[in-house]
Amino acid sequence: MNFPSGGRRGFFDQRSEEDIKKEVERSQKAMNDVFDQAALFAKIDSAAQKDPSLKKENNPEMQALAKVIRGELPLMIEVNSAEDIKAAIKWVAERKLKRVIFSGVAEGWRVAEEIAKAGIPVITGPVLALPTRASDPYDSRYANPGLMHKAGVKVALRTSSAEDARRLPYNAGFAAAYGMGKEAALRAVTIVPAQIFGVDKE
Repeated sequence: MNFPSGGRRGFFDQRSEEDIKKEVERSQKAMNDVFDQAALFAKIDSAAQKDPSLKKENNPEMQALAKVIRGELPLMIEVNSAEDIKAAIKWVAERKLKRVIFSGVAEGWRVAEEIAKAGIPVITGPVLALPTRASDPYDSRYANPGLMHKAGVKVALRTSSAEDARRLPYNAGFAAAYGMGKEAALRAVTIVPAQIFGVDKE
């Protein structure tokens, strides 16, 4: 799920602050409406599983989200800016979602302690990328995984590109060199993602 973003999409984004705010509010309402429906569907689905005589609607989308509501499946939330990450942490807590994974998390280093406190694992990357803000240090994206790891966040790495998956070792190499360390970077592309998805015992 892409979390509603209050940031600009780039230098070409000519929307006014008011337009951005309205768009975020619309997206948040749509997101909450879907999860309200999913919560209701999960209750009905759980009741129908206990009592086969009850009829239930065949709705694949809601059946998948019901598993998220019950904590049987993790919900992956793509979120990148510091303010959006904080908003996503608050939303997850309000929804009482049991299994959540943040992906992207480009500005995780700015709010690493908040992510660690929430106990939400992250799959971050690409590491080989430009800083999100012109005022950031040139190596902020390289150091991002290491800073989150040191704050106590469970961190896995990704390239965020199907055709560039072969560059994952280079992303891990930069993360290792810019503060994550070799062992943690190796774990971030092997056992840690397996732990995040609950398949480490396999």
